[in-house]
Amino acid sequence: MSTAPTAPTPAPTAAPDWAGPRKVAALAAVAGVAAFAAAAVITYGTAEDGHGPGGTTRILAAYLSAWVYWLSLPLGGMALLMIHYLAKTSWGVLLRRPLESATRTLPLMAVLFVPVVIGAFVQKDSHAPLYWWSAPEHTHAADHPPASQPGDHADAGAATIAAKQAERRKMSDDAVKKRVAEEQRERYDATFSFLSPPAFAGVAVVLFAVWGAFIYVLNKWGQDGETDPAKLPASLEKLKNVSGPGLIAYAITLTVGASQWVMSLEPAWASTMFPVIFAVNQLLTCFAFCVATFLFLVARPPFRDLMRPKFQLDMGTLMLAFTLFWSYTSFSQLLIIWIGNLPEEIPFYLRRSGGGWWWVSAGLIVFHFALPFLLLLFRDIKLHPVRLRAMAIYLLVMCAVDVVWWVEPTFEGYSAASLLLDVGALLGIGGVWGLLFLYHLKQRPLFPANEAYQLPEGHHHESH
Repeated sequence: MSTAPTAPTPAPTAAPDWAGPRKVAALAAVAGVAAFAAAAVITYGTAEDGHGPGGTTRILAAYLSAWVYWLSLPLGGMALLMIHYLAKTSWGVLLRRPLESATRTLPLMAVLFVPVVIGAFVQKDSHAPLYWWSAPEHTHAADHPPASQPGDHADAGAATIAAKQAERRKMSDDAVKKRVAEEQRERYDATFSFLSPPAFAGVAVVLFAVWGAFIYVLNKWGQDGETDPAKLPASLEKLKNVSGPGLIAYAITLTVGASQWVMSLEPAWASTMFPVIFAVNQLLTCFAFCVATFLFLVARPPFRDLMRPKFQLDMGTLMLAFTLFWSYTSFSQLLIIWIGNLPEEIPFYLRRSGGGWWWVSAGLIVFHFALPFLLLLFRDIKLHPVRLRAMAIYLLVMCAVDVVWWVEPTFEGYSAASLLLDVGALLGIGGVWGLLFLYHLKQRPLFPANEAYQLPEGHHHESH
């Protein structure tokens, strides 16, 4: 690998004024916590004991949705850094600082996970806990899919169709009840399985330890090459060597986390595709956030002198690729479950195809796939910093809606207070996370000047 720079090294510049972004993050944190607290009081006061989710469960569900969403930033940043070191990308050099700063917020996310762990332990006597397996003997409402399916009322006069639908619902109910009963027997026999409060806490400790070790290495070895240019080739080689196994470890550990934290909310439901969807959501969320941050700074030194049309095209195209990958994996999960038509799998989509959640499901198809797909095909959008930044922020919002869609339909009785809980939790955790992110972003120069040679010279050709 050549170490002779072939691109200009930017001169040191004064740090940007972060007062505005800090103020936005602080306001989001205060407004979010206030909204979450107000909605929590309303939810807890109006909850019906023994009928549907209690107030504590609804509050924990909103908190879990927000936590899962913001966890995408440190973990997605870790995976994207590894991809950069393996593929030697130009976008990775330009987004290096935001990605590194995002990874260093992992300790905050570990601390913020404590309320969810506590909830798994203290809800053992709840009639409708957040995780049904923490109190399987009381689980009843969460076992049953909705009483209707799409098309149930399309031909209400056809008695044969109605009878078949009733039989299908009964088979689904019986299959889920049977699986829940098996889980109950395992716990009565003192079997502490993967889905149990002790395993829930222990697995979280192991996962955060593994992720923390990789993040420490990525930041430590990355900094070695910056403080001493002579160590740069060796540092990059070590980072490349650790990134391959790191991505494998990321895939394995994220499968465990996605299965325990989100997929196990649904009794007896399993999907081999969901951990992939979980990972793609993380990559898209983190990449869109870092692109938005970079485009906020692109008109200022040091990026002003380094920027080429190719870099924005690459970033926009990669956002499009992640969007298409999310669409492909989400549709594949639906198709597999639809073809299999297994009673224990279909409740996931039945709950999301009735009531107001049908509109959210349809909205994800239109606004999370169709619209970004069409807009990101246009070069004028990818080459325009303001438009591309708007697209990145838009995708951040859609990824948040997707995470809420994973969690909230599991529980009945979603209301305006529940929506305020979700918005408040997202803003509150996001504001606190943003303050820590900005703190880490200020600790190092915005651009790793020693690696400027990795950026190609000249302007990008019109074809790509």
